[in-house]
Amino acid sequence: MQFTTKIGCLFLSMQTKSVDFDGTPSPVKQVRHSIALAYQLFRPQLKAKFSRSFLGYFWIIFPIVVLTVAAHGAHQSGIMFAPDIDLPFFIFYMIGVVAWLNFGEALMLGVRSVEASRSFIARVRFPMLSIVLSQLFAILVDGLIRILFVALMSLAFGIGPLRVMSSCGIILFGTVFGVMLGAFIAPFALLVEDVKRIFQLFLSFGLLVSPVFFQPRPGTTLETVLYFHPIAPIALPARKAMAGTPIDIPLSAVFALTVLGLLVVGLRFFIKAKPLIVERMLLGGR
Repeated sequence: MQFTTKIGCLFLSMQTKSVDFDGTPSPVKQVRHSIALAYQLFRPQLKAKFSRSFLGYFWIIFPIVVLTVAAHGAHQSGIMFAPDIDLPFFIFYMIGVVAWLNFGEALMLGVRSVEASRSFIARVRFPMLSIVLSQLFAILVDGLIRILFVALMSLAFGIGPLRVMSSCGIILFGTVFGVMLGAFIAPFALLVEDVKRIFQLFLSFGLLVSPVFFQPRPGTTLETVLYFHPIAPIALPARKAMAGTPIDIPLSAVFALTVLGLLVVGLRFFIKAKPLIVERMLLGGR
């Protein structure tokens, strides 16, 4: 409700009534307006988030510590096998946990953005891209705090700065990868409740069978399962970079360019689906 009120106040305060955001002939102008509005939506959100909590950043770091300590304890108990990679076990698990948390938030970005402002976008003509970007900025802030924590812990374990920077860059790109997948998923998840529940279930239990806690062993069934997991293109290269193991640069470049290209297509697809989403909200009473 507070988020919706902030959007309404911002919309009324800006002299943009004559601008048709969804039908402007200039894509550059549309994107520029959307980014400007997104930033103005993001600022009060950020202030409100930390003003309502005494511990603030602690709640961003706490899940990382809990999951990493739990994984490390399971490893010490023999429940999880030792990774075949030259990394401290604590850092190995922490990279996977942070990559998963950032990816999971980004994957559901579109769905949560629309649901947080559904009463507003169903009544007022407002650029969908601005709402999504404002939530993306918030996710990036949380993600950067997590990545900074990984970097500091890695440096404390004696890992070189260049390796830390390379690994953290890959983890950050995982957020972009999650947003890309989420942009394609969001329209279907918003139109069909079952689709949303499937992905919520995946985010709840997909962590248990993923490269977050395991390093695939060659020639096993688990290796096939883990390599087809969506977090694999992020967690595995990030660990290799942190360990100083060579990464396939050409393949990584092709993957990055493909993700960026599909990100643009996905966001466009999501924005074009707005009329169907709004219609479903009005008819379904959502």
